Amino acid sequence: MNTQKIVETRKVQRFGKSTLMISLPSEWVKIVDLKPSDLVVLEVKDDGSLVVFPQKLAEKRIRGKEIRIILSKNTNEELVQRALYTSYIIGYDRIVIEYENGSIPPHIMSSIRTMVRMLIGAEIVAQTKNSIVIQNFVDTERYSIDGLVERMSSTIKSMLDYLITSIKTGLTEHLKEITELEFEMDRVHALAIRYVYALNIQNTSHFLTEYRVLIKTLEDVGDSLAQAAQILNEKTVLIEVIKEVVGDKLEEMKLHLSYTIDMILQAITNQDLAIASRAADLAAEATKFVSRLEADVIPKYKSLEDYLKMKSFFEKLMLLCFNLQAAAEVAFDIVMSKKENVIKLS
Repeated sequence: MNTQKIVETRKVQRFGKSTLMISLPSEWVKIVDLKPSDLVVLEVKDDGSLVVFPQKLAEKRIRGKEIRIILSKNTNEELVQRALYTSYIIGYDRIVIEYENGSIPPHIMSSIRTMVRMLIGAEIVAQTKNSIVIQNFVDTERYSIDGLVERMSSTIKSMLDYLITSIKTGLTEHLKEITELEFEMDRVHALAIRYVYALNIQNTSHFLTEYRVLIKTLEDVGDSLAQAAQILNEKTVLIEVIKEVVGDKLEEMKLHLSYTIDMILQAITNQDLAIASRAADLAAEATKFVSRLEADVIPKYKSLEDYLKMKSFFEKLMLLCFNLQAAAEVAFDIVMSKKENVIKLS
């Protein structure tokens, strides 16, 4: 790339009612190979100056990074999976795993394959008896952080719908579908965290901590739903009492929680503090609603085992509500961080 210095003075012009704009120097556009529809990064420096550079150049800072993970006979499966997962989310595109002496044990190889299947864009591209190479092919230009948050939220709503449908119909097949959706949620969560790391390296956002907390909180919501479904799946006789006692209120609970999720997304999209605050209030109301359902259902179980199982089920639903409230509060923080120095509340 030609790195000759370009210094020009250009006049700021008005575009529309409130937008100011300048054109990009044609010589610079040719040097960086910028084309229509390409994304550019705008970085504001501490002194107030503005740096503009193509996103594809920013991504070169992290693309192609390689890490080698050396295993020994004392390395356990959990440690291998954790190291592989972390290597993915912190931005490594090529992960080389090598075994110190001899062949990689079958149980270690199996755990590696299991983890690779969970990582969107990751594939095993080379393998020998004592090494395995994993390449990440995910294209970050296809995603946005808000888009990934929306995708996680949509999955949560589907999981909630399957849970309520299973209770109302007594069909446990819907509970099994929740497990599949949880797996998909975990995959999107890993990709979203990787994307946050990429943005951090590119210095393109000042509220990444809040986004990471939001992503983790949404994953916790999904985990709570999956755990609630697992409890019912292990003892399906519990379903009939729930259906009989509070079956007519389950749809209301589902709509309330789904609406809360929609409000969280709307707050971020519209950068509306009032909507974010309302979403937190709705989540708090949902907690009280679930508590009332629990008070109606729990006394109906006679055996200690059934009582404890159902108590645990409602604890998962309560945890879901608490995490939704936390997500709404983080959304409020994100909206605040995007505002200018003056904030108008109405």
